[in-house]
Amino acid sequence: MTPLLYESTELIFDRFFLKLYSFARTYAPGAYEDAVAEAKRISEAKGIHMTVEGFKPVHLGWTEYKLPVAETYAALKENVAFYPVGIFSNDPDFDYMSWWSGAKTEYLYDWFTKWVYQKEEKQAIMTPQPVFKGGESFTFLVHSEVPKEKVDAWILGYVVLPTTMKETKITR
Repeated sequence: MTPLLYESTELIFDRFFLKLYSFARTYAPGAYEDAVAEAKRISEAKGIHMTVEGFKPVHLGWTEYKLPVAETYAALKENVAFYPVGIFSNDPDFDYMSWWSGAKTEYLYDWFTKWVYQKEEKQAIMTPQPVFKGGESFTFLVHSEVPKEKVDAWILGYVVLPTTMKETKITR
């Protein structure tokens, strides 16, 4: 079976965000290719039709393209994968983001994001790039220089999931 590549055209994921994912696919092609390869691997191993989507708020059960200034823990469902590759930021106070494997069991690294807001495109591919696969969990911390609930920023990335789970939550 071949994975079905899918990008939503719903109103919440308008042309602006399609441009963001086009940017990510152009400048971080390895992650996209890896996501497609993972979709194909799962499809062949389990006989499940798979797809690759751009990462959206619905994947974490959220409703808006803003990141909470807090720690976010996520445990992935089976047969899904998450490939974060970069950041879109329209927030001058968003200065960094930290990543851990599990429930902060293994520190991975920080993405320093302050400079992304200053770029004309307001987006950047970040390195290193974590990969989280089915059944795994991760935590990320979003930090702001000014106390606030959310930053006007979003993670650019790809989600591998069964086609029956399009536009749905990928966490347990």
